[in-house]
Amino acid sequence: MSRKKNRSFSVKPGSYTFRKKVTPWCILFFPIAFTVWLKYYPIFSAFYISLFKYDPINPPGRFVGLKNYIEMFKMQFYWDSWKNTFIFLLLQLCMCFFIPLIQALLLNELVKLQKCLTTLYILPALIPTSVNVIIWRWIWHPDYGVANQIVKFFGGEPQVWLSDPDLVKFCIIFPGVLGGGLTVLLYLSAIQGVSTDIMESAALDGCTGFKKIRHIILPNISFMIFIQLIMCVITTMQLLDAPYMYASGGPSGASTTQGIFIYNAFNDDLNYGRGSAASVVLLIVIAVLTMIQMHFERSEKN
Repeated sequence: MSRKKNRSFSVKPGSYTFRKKVTPWCILFFPIAFTVWLKYYPIFSAFYISLFKYDPINPPGRFVGLKNYIEMFKMQFYWDSWKNTFIFLLLQLCMCFFIPLIQALLLNELVKLQKCLTTLYILPALIPTSVNVIIWRWIWHPDYGVANQIVKFFGGEPQVWLSDPDLVKFCIIFPGVLGGGLTVLLYLSAIQGVSTDIMESAALDGCTGFKKIRHIILPNISFMIFIQLIMCVITTMQLLDAPYMYASGGPSGASTTQGIFIYNAFNDDLNYGRGSAASVVLLIVIAVLTMIQMHFERSEKN
């Protein structure tokens, strides 16, 4: 009997059980291989290159160990780029994370105008970044820009918006408030997904207005808020396109982020070792911040 059982449970090539077990792996092999090649190979490659004084003509060049990291940490410009990156992060959280949440809460109350306002919110988000930058560079123009015309109308002094180190960060992040329609819609869909039974029970118990938002809505959409927080942190830490297209990291490095520092190390200085070292450090910082956020999310749930 034992031999018969062993035969019945054995998996033979060509049998149905064999195909059932092997077919999923055959289907997933190429996507997994492509993901490893596209995502993980560059990470290990960056760490490997960061240990060399890289020579593109005769790669990988001379092994220098952690010298690229040590020299990079001694550069004041490197730490200034980190300072700018965290300032951008604070501005992004204020303007493009909290404000869309408030907009979604208000939009949820405007039932009659909701469809019209939803369309108006989504339209700016469909404009490509390059086109958006061209429009806003014209708005911020010191001579004939709309922003200075508004300032003059209220009796203020015209500003050189993108050439002022104190204003350039605000000018780069502010368009995200108008272009953050997708975030508003994600929050709105999460709010509308809250059970009507819970909302009706809260109304019967006298939980309305700000109390309803604090004790009913926000706890029920905490997962969406958490996801948006992680995405906001990751995208801002990697910020490159907007500061580069608006001011090329200027004036005087006031808008130089970690993304621009890495880009310049690769393209302007041709220092692949330093650029790879900065990429590795940025990856570690983003991973640590993400793990801290996930830890707080788990502790809040518990």
